[in-house]
Amino acid sequence: MSNYKDVFLPGDRFIDYRELTELVEMISGRYKDLCRLESIGSSREGRIIHMLVLTDFKSGVPEDKPAYLIYGNIHACELAGSHAAIYTAARLVEEKPELLKEMVFYIIPRLNPDGAEFAVKTGGSIRSRTDTSIRTPNSLFQEDLDGNGLILSMRQVHPDGGLVADPFDPRLMIKRRFDSKGPFYRVFQEGKIHEWDGSDDITIGGRSFDWNRNWPYDWRPEPEQGGAGDYPFSEKEMRSMGEFISGRNNIFGILGYHTGPGAVLRPPSSGSDRDIDESDILLMEELASIGSKETGYPVIPVFKYHWNNRRDINLKGHFHNFGYNHLGLPVFEFELGTMHHSAGITTEERFSATSDKMEEEFKRRIMKWWDNDGRKFPLFVDWKEFMHPQLGKIEIGGFILSYFSNPALGDLEKIFKGTYNFTIEYARRRPRILIEDLSVEKRGDVYRIRAKVANRGAFSSSITRKGRTLARMKSVRVDFSTSDRTRLLSLKSCYNIGHMDANSSRTLEWFVESSGGPLGEIIVHAGTGGNFRLNVEA
Repeated sequence: MSNYKDVFLPGDRFIDYRELTELVEMISGRYKDLCRLESIGSSREGRIIHMLVLTDFKSGVPEDKPAYLIYGNIHACELAGSHAAIYTAARLVEEKPELLKEMVFYIIPRLNPDGAEFAVKTGGSIRSRTDTSIRTPNSLFQEDLDGNGLILSMRQVHPDGGLVADPFDPRLMIKRRFDSKGPFYRVFQEGKIHEWDGSDDITIGGRSFDWNRNWPYDWRPEPEQGGAGDYPFSEKEMRSMGEFISGRNNIFGILGYHTGPGAVLRPPSSGSDRDIDESDILLMEELASIGSKETGYPVIPVFKYHWNNRRDINLKGHFHNFGYNHLGLPVFEFELGTMHHSAGITTEERFSATSDKMEEEFKRRIMKWWDNDGRKFPLFVDWKEFMHPQLGKIEIGGFILSYFSNPALGDLEKIFKGTYNFTIEYARRRPRILIEDLSVEKRGDVYRIRAKVANRGAFSSSITRKGRTLARMKSVRVDFSTSDRTRLLSLKSCYNIGHMDANSSRTLEWFVESSGGPLGEIIVHAGTGGNFRLNVEA
């Protein structure tokens, strides 16, 4: 394959919505037989949520094939997820046409186009969405005050300030300690204060939403679960995602791309492993270990994804619990890393940081690495004086969050190769329901039709043990439909044979009477194993 940065993605910046649209249009236009550009809906601000449907359309419709769903950028600043999804799409259409004959990939590069656009264009702070429609007095709202196109940080000398300039790297702000020497600073996001009364009681304005707390399983309202929204799938974009997933019982795997300390995340996101069937834990560990081998990142269940000195987390309304408990799938997320990763700070190191001093040292290492690497991308803006219309003399500068929250652009291709290889290996294990050893035996005008239905994939048609308990996970059904000149003699034409384990088979038979010509067709409905028809001749 040609270098993805030259062909599909720029190597010097994260892409905005216009560039994303141009890229998905280019891929779908270049590979018309293998890729179509569709959408799962539109965003709150009216942007189309693009979806690439990758399959060989000459070999059948997507709905009749086993399906794998990939999405990125549910969190606005985690822009590497969009790039990872497009990288995967580009490699699939170039390298895997044979795989695309047998299955379909649904790839949604940017689930959150509005939030990502804010992150790309301003570098400001945002999780998934911030509602700024309600403005209370003394609340600060982000705004580019100095006109440089970025929303950075404001620091102001203040006797009660909780921060000081780092003596080892004065660009950085570190926590004030009892023996710290001034000047002391308070730090805010760049912006203005709504109806400020002149006091020090300044709060961050706007209501923050975290769409990875808006899935329906064990959803909890705020403030019990921060960012949860008003109800499950209350966010327009998430509701579109839920409707898309619910309408496709051929999906056998889902992968989400995030950025955070590098990891292969698996369920559960609350509770413990005891809440999941033991055989499903073993399956998820086996699959996740492939991702770990390919990326070098550790396998971590979500409830353990935390600093070593903290208790286990319990995330409500989270993707992993939804995927396992509602869909019966061993869903995964890749945390693709952050700037820490590029500076050589491993996940294990980050989670071992049990003090502010350790975190401060990490930032020093990042700055040193960035300086020595030639500042190939805009990570940090030096502090510059500015006269704030309310606060007076301040300085504006600091980290650009959209870069700080992602790995360095030069590291992405290596990371993406690992996640792509994981995806291919996962896809290879899909349920493969097929008919073997079809035979037709004639005795006068009566025909005995025998067909062995087999699963030659590595996954059961239910994927997990949990899947066997869910109505949405369709079991395997085999119908025989007679032709116009054929009459069924058997008591039933349809066999509901339940879920099929990997490397299992079952032989079915029908007796028909025919005056000649085609006898009919066998119709297989196999859910995650796909649907297909097979003609039966006399």
